Amino acid sequence: MKEYLLLIHGNGYPEELSSEILQNHIDKYIAWVKKLSSTNQYIKGARLENLGSVIIDKGERVISDGPYLESKEIVGGYVLIKAKNLDEAIALSQNCPLSKDFVISVRSMYSWPVEINYNLSSE
Repeated sequence: MKEYLLLIHGNGYPEELSSEILQNHIDKYIAWVKKLSSTNQYIKGARLENLGSVIIDKGERVISDGPYLESKEIVGGYVLIKAKNLDEAIALSQNCPLSKDFVISVRSMYSWPVEINYNLSSE
């Protein structure tokens, strides 16, 4: 199986969402994660905090306290899954309850043709 990254785009649920409705969303997401876990297809996932920076290097380094993007471009979280191919990864993401309220981008993780040894030990 290959690894796929699901990028969850959006700036969170509306503040006026009731706690009962929000809990219902959370319960559905947990059920989806459990289903993927039962088939060993869920690796991990997390919501991202709103605070962050954008680093741009176009001849000079600029570090911004952003992100200053349109809300549809904001990456609010991610899920890392395993799937046989891109079609299966797309199908799994379409079953994710978050797909009803957020845009989800599906990207395959690059597989290096050779094993890379980063030799991170401090000798």
